[in-house]
Amino acid sequence: MFRRMLVLLDADLVARRIVVWVRRLLAPVNGDVHLLVVLPPGRTVVEGSRTLIYANQSEDAARGAAGVALAALAARLRDDGLGVSSEVRFGDPATVALDAVQGWGAEAIAVVDIPTRGARRWLTRSVVDAIVEKSPVPVLVARASGQRAA
Repeated sequence: MFRRMLVLLDADLVARRIVVWVRRLLAPVNGDVHLLVVLPPGRTVVEGSRTLIYANQSEDAARGAAGVALAALAARLRDDGLGVSSEVRFGDPATVALDAVQGWGAEAIAVVDIPTRGARRWLTRSVVDAIVEKSPVPVLVARASGQRAA
């Protein structure tokens, strides 16, 4: 039975549907959840010779927006008796998630796979594929295809 699970979420928290499954697995053991949102690195916006937005400013704004959404989700999990921590990082989602697993000591990763079809699937590897291939811990994968939870 798992006691510590990392949940990789997207910026819009569309992947929060997996939290229902995480709650079912960890609630009986009063487990710990680490919610992780990984965003693309910020960009500096320049117009002519003027810098309008620096990369760190755009990252701070994105971190703040994701943090608000994470706080609401974390509060619901705490109400269920789970220990919850959360963070927003920037970079490659698979690499950052696998680093977070090591750093936090997670026993499993939960992630939602947004399926791609046909040749595109073969041409572009998804984040989930990379995590499953390289993860040192079990990976719980849910599909974002509209399937209903059991």
